[in-house]
Amino acid sequence: MANIYMGRSSCYGIKEGMYVAPGPMDLGRVAAHLFLHLRDLRRGWSYDHDCNRVVMDRGLFEARSRYLVKICRDQGLRDCDEVERLVEEVITTLRMPKWAEDLAARYIVKVMSIMDFSQ
Repeated sequence: MANIYMGRSSCYGIKEGMYVAPGPMDLGRVAAHLFLHLRDLRRGWSYDHDCNRVVMDRGLFEARSRYLVKICRDQGLRDCDEVERLVEEVITTLRMPKWAEDLAARYIVKVMSIMDFSQ
């Protein structure tokens, strides 16, 4: 069972060529997940834990987004109230605030292809 968004061996890392940098579910990683959740919602599909395509509807989007708050709290991090506010704002507006989008960009890793090194 693969992680969907986080880490090089996640579904996103393998199939999309980008992933959320591994680590605790702090505000930056939550912002990165939310950015990818919105991407999936807009295109209408995502992945399950076996990396198969699944429909990304509003219900799955909200469930995945709210689960980030639970992970933050389970890990005992300090910024979980701010995480929860961001998650609720994104769920309500279906938009990332500019500051959160900028933060997300710092936590999304793009996989370099072998082709990037050829001349």
